[in-house]
Amino acid sequence: MLKDTPCSMKVFDVLRQMNAVRQLEAADLMIGQHNFTLMFARAIRAATPHSQLVAAKKMTGAAASTPPGQQIARMERELAALQTQVKSVEETYGIDNLHLTVARGYVAKLLANTRITRWLSYHRQEYLGEFQKIAEIDPQPEALDA
Repeated sequence: MLKDTPCSMKVFDVLRQMNAVRQLEAADLMIGQHNFTLMFARAIRAATPHSQLVAAKKMTGAAASTPPGQQIARMERELAALQTQVKSVEETYGIDNLHLTVARGYVAKLLANTRITRWLSYHRQEYLGEFQKIAEIDPQPEALDA
């Protein structure tokens, strides 16, 4: 799953400390977050229950220092909350993007009317500038990059 991502070899060392099912979950989480850093992998490992860790021989260095139980429980809760927030954003992104596109189109249509533009320039010049910025928004810039 991570072969075409910019993961360092140390990330794979951290993933090997988890059982196969948890490795898949961790890789899926890393892909979903677009975060392939060693720190994120270590956070996932720290939030992994002991039942899903591979029985290690004798770990040394940074791998040997695991946080106490309370910190692990707190990290599990924070990770679960973060996953919930990400899912919420993913669920509402489409409808929010649709609303933005419709509003942008409406504002652009209003600004195409010279009488409205003239009135705004005389009476509400600050609104005119903001409306022009809204009308110039590119509806989906990331679609062009893909």
